[in-house]
Amino acid sequence: MMVDTHVFNSPLEASVRAVSFLDSYYPKSLDFERLMKIDYILVNSGDFGGPESLHPKIPNRKGELSSRRETVRAGLELMTRFELIEIILTHDGIFYRATEKANPYLELMKSNYSTAIRRRSEWLVNELCDAGFENFDNNLSQKVF
Repeated sequence: MMVDTHVFNSPLEASVRAVSFLDSYYPKSLDFERLMKIDYILVNSGDFGGPESLHPKIPNRKGELSSRRETVRAGLELMTRFELIEIILTHDGIFYRATEKANPYLELMKSNYSTAIRRRSEWLVNELCDAGFENFDNNLSQKVF
C-alpha cells in the first residue's frame, strides 16, 4: 500500500513555520490573519528585504496568500494538539502563542530547511519590532493584491 505524503506546502510545513515564528515572538501572540500573512512573508522573505526566500518564485502569486488559509489553519490546529501552540481567547479575538514546549521541540530540528525557517523567523521578529506590521501590510498589499 502506497501512502501519499506531501510535505511541501502542507499543514505540517505550515505548522513548523508557525511554531518557529511564534517561538521567536514569544511571549507575544498573534491572530490568525496576521499569522497567515507571516507565513507568506516567511516563505517569500527575499521579496521583503530579508534572507533568500524559502521557496522558489512562481510567476503569478496573486492568489497565494488566500490559498494558504486552510493550510495555515490546519497547521495551527496540529501544533495546538501537540501543545506547542496555545489558543488565547480575549475580548479582541482569538490569538495564538507558542508554549514553553515549542523551543525544545524546535531545538531538535536540525535539517537545513528547519534552521532556515528559524533564521527567517528571527529576522522577521526583529523587523516587526523595528518597523511594525503596518510596513509589512503595505508591502504585502503591493505584492499580492
